Amino acid sequence: MEYKVIITTSGTGSRLKELTQKTNKALIDINGRPAIEYILDRYLPNVPLVVTIGYLGDQIKNYFAKKNRKIEFVEVNPYEGPGSSLGYSLLQTESVVQCPFIFHACDTIVLEDIAEPNRNWAAAFPVKEGVDVSQYRTHKKEGDNLIKINDKGVPGFNAVHIGLIGIKDYKKFWEILNNLHNSRTPEDTSLSDVHVIEAMLNEGISFESIDLPTWLDTGNLEALNKTIDKLKKD
Repeated sequence: MEYKVIITTSGTGSRLKELTQKTNKALIDINGRPAIEYILDRYLPNVPLVVTIGYLGDQIKNYFAKKNRKIEFVEVNPYEGPGSSLGYSLLQTESVVQCPFIFHACDTIVLEDIAEPNRNWAAAFPVKEGVDVSQYRTHKKEGDNLIKINDKGVPGFNAVHIGLIGIKDYKKFWEILNNLHNSRTPEDTSLSDVHVIEAMLNEGISFESIDLPTWLDTGNLEALNKTIDKLKKD
């Protein structure tokens, strides 16, 4: 099927502290490779990419200039502070993403094949009971059906939402995202894909929750170091 992959590289990556002072978060070094290369490994070269750029965006453009990829860049402004959010960054891609799509956060690495967006789905990583997942949103499921995405810190759920979704009903996704964005104040920087999925679920639109056995987070220093160790061993 025809679809596009959205990768958001426009943010500052502030949780990585000094590592992103002079380097875009998607290009931080992981065992001799830029982090984004591990994402590109999961998609064939003929799959069109839509990449949001903002903070140190020229670095991203220079990186892809050496790649044989179908790619569209979308400028995001503002990419930090009031008016910015993941939801706002996604919204800037609407005009060039009028088809089913996958959103793949640039701090999420998986090692398994990724499903096409021939239905709505959200990827999750199941962790053992008792493991602290308080810093992550989690999936509430009935079988493979996603019922709700819990806020951070909700106890009793151990399938972590990892920032990787497939959207078949793209027109409804953009409609809801626009409505949510327009209803919020510029000071609210929390809008994300999760809020759109929640609204779609509330309208009776079904989502599958797909468990992936491997998830490597590069969004903060502790998780990044674990990812480096894991990939080095592999």
